[in-house]
Amino acid sequence: MDLFDWIFIISSLVFFSSIICVFILTANDKEDKVKVFGIILFVMIFPIILVLINYIIVGRELRLIISPSLILIYLVLEFLLDQVFKIDFRSKASQHVPYIIVEWAACFSFLFGALRLDYTWGWIVSFFFFAFIAALIYKIVKAKREE
Repeated sequence: MDLFDWIFIISSLVFFSSIICVFILTANDKEDKVKVFGIILFVMIFPIILVLINYIIVGRELRLIISPSLILIYLVLEFLLDQVFKIDFRSKASQHVPYIIVEWAACFSFLFGALRLDYTWGWIVSFFFFAFIAALIYKIVKAKREE
């Protein structure tokens, strides 16, 4: 693995850790602290751009170029909707469902991209992915109980 592969792996760990924290904080009504993780996700745009440019220049296979591309699309979309346009897209299913599709595409891109780069690190990223799913379930269950 080269430097850019490590950047991808570390970015995947930071990504899943941030999203897990967002889910847990949101479930516990700590919205004021969620903004910190929004900034972290915005900053992640830059290492993913570096990885994507490197993979294109080096001539990596297409399946490795697609992963950072999908992740970058999600991170830019997240930034634009939450920070620039400040659209409350999570309240309407017609707007939230396409966002969820892009979010899960980014999650699977991190997961399968990491597994393609290194088997051991890929399984570590898989653990974070499953923790992400557990945090999502926790958030949904807690929201349903409060209704």
